[in-house]
Amino acid sequence: MGAGAGNCKLEVLVAVLHKMGVAHGAELYPLIECADEIVRPLQQRPVVVDGRALMMGYAGVYSSFLLYTERAAEKVGVDPRDVLMAIGKRRLVSGQEDLIVDVAL
Repeated sequence: MGAGAGNCKLEVLVAVLHKMGVAHGAELYPLIECADEIVRPLQQRPVVVDGRALMMGYAGVYSSFLLYTERAAEKVGVDPRDVLMAIGKRRLVSGQEDLIVDVAL
């Protein structure tokens, strides 16, 4: 049930590890079936990995920072991806959303 690039879906991870020849001890087909038949029907909103989700995972930032980051980047006129990377380097934690504008500046 990975929420984005920072939380990889287990079936995706196992498939990639299998393709790479890395021993993992998991069965791919049952994981795919579980994800398709049990997990996804329980989700109220499907998980989508888009460019912003990828950058959040790559930068190691909380998903709750995305809206603040987009607003700050637009306000200051910078690329939100750069702001996400800067937030990740500073290791901001939940509750520090007020610092995102400062980071964007």
